[in-house]
Amino acid sequence: MEFFRNGLEESITLPEPPIVNEDEVQEVKVAMANRTMEDVQSVMNHDRVPFYAIRTYCQANGLMFHDTEFSDIVDQSVPIIMHFKNKFDRRRPFVVDMNLNILPSSTNDTPSYPSGHAAQSTIIARYVAGKFPTHEVALMKAAKECGWGRVLAGFHYPSDYTSGNLLGEKMYYMMNKANYE
Repeated sequence: MEFFRNGLEESITLPEPPIVNEDEVQEVKVAMANRTMEDVQSVMNHDRVPFYAIRTYCQANGLMFHDTEFSDIVDQSVPIIMHFKNKFDRRRPFVVDMNLNILPSSTNDTPSYPSGHAAQSTIIARYVAGKFPTHEVALMKAAKECGWGRVLAGFHYPSDYTSGNLLGEKMYYMMNKANYE
């Protein structure tokens, strides 16, 4: 199933990222200093699976989806997200400040803006909430756990997270939401 039409990125606009300055790097440092062991575990759980908390919530609440449904949405979102990452080509916080004590990751080797994890978790949360509207608040909280976790890990600036959420909202609005076959 095709969730996103070819060329969708040409129909979406995002604001330019802020110029990296010490204030935004400081925000990352403060977030990192306040992360908990639960945050660290969540970042690890979400590194390769940006819908980890959403899937866990769905399983706990009997919200059923096909085995590969979420993965297919994530996989199909990558070219659109990469279009914007490559367009803006923003350096990640740990490249700007090599003294940041970042968490391990196998998914932080692309440009920083926008956050792909924030976009993907937002798309999945909105997709599930579209089918089960009474769960919207909890699903969006699960999406935030993934997206904001990338700031806590030192991989993204808060503005990357915000723009990732915006991209996810726009992509959800424009995606094919027909029932998965």
